[in-house]
Amino acid sequence: WIDKWCWRGVRLLSIVAMMMDYMLPKRVMSWKEAWEIYFEENGGALFKDLARYGIKMPACAEQIRQEKDHLSHQVWATFYNYGGATDFHTWMPTEDEMQWLSQKYPDSFDKYYRPRFEFWREQQEKGNRFYNKTLPMLCQTCQIPMLFTEPGDPTKICYRERSYKGNKYHFCSDHCQHIFDNEPEKYVQAWLPVHQIYQGNCFPEGADPTAPGFDPLAAVLAYYRLNVGHDNGEFEGSEDHRNFEAWRGMAKSND
Repeated sequence: WIDKWCWRGVRLLSIVAMMMDYMLPKRVMSWKEAWEIYFEENGGALFKDLARYGIKMPACAEQIRQEKDHLSHQVWATFYNYGGATDFHTWMPTEDEMQWLSQKYPDSFDKYYRPRFEFWREQQEKGNRFYNKTLPMLCQTCQIPMLFTEPGDPTKICYRERSYKGNKYHFCSDHCQHIFDNEPEKYVQAWLPVHQIYQGNCFPEGADPTAPGFDPLAAVLAYYRLNVGHDNGEFEGSEDHRNFEAWRGMAKSND
């Protein structure tokens, strides 16, 4: 039970990791620092005390330790690529923000992520902002895009699969696959948005996918009632951009 819900919680916290490192008007600490304080130090002390009752550190702890240098950057890169299909804006960090990330992640950011982000920022400044027109595969268990990398190799996407009753299911990690294996009947019922979209179940009533010029992405965004360009897309000059600048100004005034 502890192994399962620790891992499910960590996968959900990947969104928080992204927000801490990339979206806060005033950054207090990095995701890596927060994880080390609240889980590795405080949680580690707790599990040492619980050992007398036979309660052990979650089995996923070692993989989380390896991921903490990469998690927020990989999630942000994914949402940036699929920014046209989300309901919030994404952007490339400024040079000052990249310097902060370099200081907080000296073993990973400059080597694996800065070159990619600098290239994307350069392309965006030239008016070539990249939007991936497809949709990412989702993990059957955690329902998060398959963006995570193999433990110990941040250059290779982690991919697992399992066949069950004639159907094939996909997972972002060994831990998500193990959770599925223990309760397959629960997780085969998961309503995965990307799967439903590709099956044509997320178009507005009356939409005809066979009509000439049909735009499936536009139809899906209309189904979800997203105001394209206002709720997503380009960050520079958007209402979100203006709000963030105001919030950053207020945050800095409290220094």
